[in-house]
Amino acid sequence: MARRHQKCFATVFVSAALLITLYGFYFRRQEIATINSKRKNLEVSLSVNYTKISISNLSIEDREDEFSAAVTRNREKNGHGKMKTYRVFHSYSKFEVNDSISCWEDSKFRKTFEENCNFIKKYPIGDSGPYLQELGLAEDFVEFTNPKIPVIVTAVSSNHFLEVQALMQNLHSVVFPKYKNLKFIFYDLGLNKNEKEMVKKHCRCEYRSFPFEKYPEHVKIVKGYTFKALIIQTVLNEYGFVMWMDASVRFRTGELDSLFQMAIKDGVKIISGTFGVGYRTDPITLKFLREDPCLFANKNEIQSGFILIYRTLFTIETIMRPWVSCSLTSGCMYFPGSQDRKRCAGQNGLGFCHRFDQSVIGIILWRLYHADIRRIFIPGKFFSLQRDRGARYFESLEKNPNL
Repeated sequence: MARRHQKCFATVFVSAALLITLYGFYFRRQEIATINSKRKNLEVSLSVNYTKISISNLSIEDREDEFSAAVTRNREKNGHGKMKTYRVFHSYSKFEVNDSISCWEDSKFRKTFEENCNFIKKYPIGDSGPYLQELGLAEDFVEFTNPKIPVIVTAVSSNHFLEVQALMQNLHSVVFPKYKNLKFIFYDLGLNKNEKEMVKKHCRCEYRSFPFEKYPEHVKIVKGYTFKALIIQTVLNEYGFVMWMDASVRFRTGELDSLFQMAIKDGVKIISGTFGVGYRTDPITLKFLREDPCLFANKNEIQSGFILIYRTLFTIETIMRPWVSCSLTSGCMYFPGSQDRKRCAGQNGLGFCHRFDQSVIGIILWRLYHADIRRIFIPGKFFSLQRDRGARYFESLEKNPNL
């Protein structure tokens, strides 16, 4: 009799446990269905697609900005794609990102050249507004006849004094014999008194001291590299055609007519790099420009050491204005701590290091040309790069002025 009671009790217990389990499973399914319904409605509101963004380290204001940017990106998204996750290096400044950024693997630039131009024109101008008029970057663009031969421009501080002497020796021996009236402007970024005198005496150039006092405080930090776009635009506004050269550039030939003609035709000529723009650009810069970091992950950087720019409405509006505006705004090209981000040895994910002016010009030109990027590259037959290779050219000229 006792055994029968035990079996009955066991049956009742198992039945009750089963009912409880089924009851819990039913309500769990209802909860999941509700969550899925809400998610589906959200996805529909974002044009079906969604982008995962990291917001745990952002302020309330930054979270709102990131959410708005995500909504905009998703509404502009065409079709479906797979999600791809990239590792991200932690920034040294106040804006930090998580260890990964997830985005659409098939993220693309706009379909037409005009659409990409318009995208760039909407980049924020930041703190640059008061300076644009003087720099010839305000809304009222004035056409004038540009020369067929550019003005050469360079700028150095004392740490590149030997290197720039080697550049001048190359110009004097290779280029100047062919172009006897070629104008050469040298900007002093911090030479000592003796170096200044040597440049003025031997460079065969127009010497200028860079006017740091005219611009925001961060521009005074030479290793923020904001000076380059400002110098190029200043001279472009004066002469209409500029060939910027870092101290490391050496010409292989003095026959440059075809290079000048290509620059006039395309508006810009520049040299290509190796590693991805996204790897060598801090997320702060991409965030300021409202650009997707994953879009630039596998786009080789574009070097800013040798550039030809021809002044047209196109180059002013879509290349120089955004480049200069970013230079003048702390938090775009330069930001606190960014000087510590220059070392790019090795690769460790998006935003591994930061290349300042080079990062920004790379973003602009990839946005403009992407599929046709090679058309703006300077052929290697014209030049070589000899970084950290200097010469005591001025001393040689002191001893033998006929060199």
